[in-house]
Amino acid sequence: MSAAEADFGIEISKGVLAKFFMAAVGFAGSVVFARVLGPTGYGAFYLLLTLVEVLDNPVTGWGDACKKRITEAGFPMDEALGASLVGAVAASLVVVPLAVIFGRTTTVYNIDGMVVPFAVLFMFVCLFASTNRVLSARSNFSAADWSDTLRSFLTTPLQLGFVLLGFGAAGMAYGLAAATALTVPYVLWKIHLRPSVPSWESLASIRQYAKYSVPNGFLGTALSRMDILLLGALLSSAAVGKYQATMQLTMPGTFIGGVASAGLMGRVSEYKSRNDETSIRTDVENSLGHASVIAIPIFFGAAAMPNDLLVTVFGSEYSGVGLAFVGIALFRIVSMQTSQAQSTISGIDRPDINTRVSAVVLVLNLGLGYLLLRWYGIVGVVAATVVSEFVKYTLTVYALKQYLPDVPVFTQPFRDQILAGGVMFITVEFAHGVLGISWWGELLFLISLGGAIYFAALVAISESFRITVRGILSDALSD
Repeated sequence: MSAAEADFGIEISKGVLAKFFMAAVGFAGSVVFARVLGPTGYGAFYLLLTLVEVLDNPVTGWGDACKKRITEAGFPMDEALGASLVGAVAASLVVVPLAVIFGRTTTVYNIDGMVVPFAVLFMFVCLFASTNRVLSARSNFSAADWSDTLRSFLTTPLQLGFVLLGFGAAGMAYGLAAATALTVPYVLWKIHLRPSVPSWESLASIRQYAKYSVPNGFLGTALSRMDILLLGALLSSAAVGKYQATMQLTMPGTFIGGVASAGLMGRVSEYKSRNDETSIRTDVENSLGHASVIAIPIFFGAAAMPNDLLVTVFGSEYSGVGLAFVGIALFRIVSMQTSQAQSTISGIDRPDINTRVSAVVLVLNLGLGYLLLRWYGIVGVVAATVVSEFVKYTLTVYALKQYLPDVPVFTQPFRDQILAGGVMFITVEFAHGVLGISWWGELLFLISLGGAIYFAALVAISESFRITVRGILSDALSD
């Protein structure tokens, strides 16, 4: 079955369910590690992970190119899988020796003592990233999210074991590397293909797309992780740890938008090969309408009680960054909208547009982030990221409208969600002022109250939301 033939709503709901399971396990581990290691050790691991995510972009970009070709009629899928594995191995042979040299000759990120965990983690992440992208191009693309969930289930106990053995931040890297290695066989099994040696013709076709997807990956990851790169280089690992705590609390806001954008590119690509513009418009409008449905209440909740949320969850060492927390929550809303437009542009075979937009925004984010970091610290870096994301959204949506002028980018469901979020904010702000937060019980009550108010308001005011929920439940029960 092809990506276009899958039930998009069912696959998204399966993927979101996987994301929630993954978040529950990962979040519990994050709270434990953040408290045990403190901001400095916690930040050191995420700085290392960020460097891995930036440097593995040749692999992820190559994997995206393989994914794109798989969705096109007639392309040999087994060769695409083989090509993705070749890319993972080649990148490891190049990047790991360079990282060893960098770690021993510079103190920019002070990673000399972390070179071995970096090398181990990088190799297994490359294998997982390349194969999981191929899986996300299949009709069962939600399985790619479940593979991530499996990895998270394995990661937390393995990391805890290494940390308890005294490895510290390096133990978190070893735990993630071990969990990733154990997950790769599952991904290959779910792909249901035996890899074969790609022909020169297949490699040339993949390379044609990869010449844009690889730089797009670099630019996209650099943009998304620019804050950590700047904080790690110019401030400290402790600043990275505090920043990462805000990222963890807002992560659920990416679940629906992340799953939707992963499946959207393959569907748009296949519809384009069939010249089915009506189906493209329908899927894009639906994705834009619901991509931020979880990010919006997280933003309004963060705005109502920013510092109390951070301190209650992660401890008093993580105080003082409440405003940055609100900014990151706003960034999540905008970035989920942007990701749908980017996936659509990639699906219509114009990744060069995403490359140019990302390059402009990267320069803006780097320059503005550096200046505001010097003046305002963590809050300044977050402000630069929010401004840059709004610029990226504007440029990407403008480009999208040149090809799909009939797609409404500011959809009615999105407007309904903002209205429901406003109702939630007023309620939670009042309740927070009356009750305050002195322990977990009060925090959980306010979060539950906010969620109930938000979704009740959404059911009441949004016909689209009611139809979507009924459709997904009906399809799930009859599946």
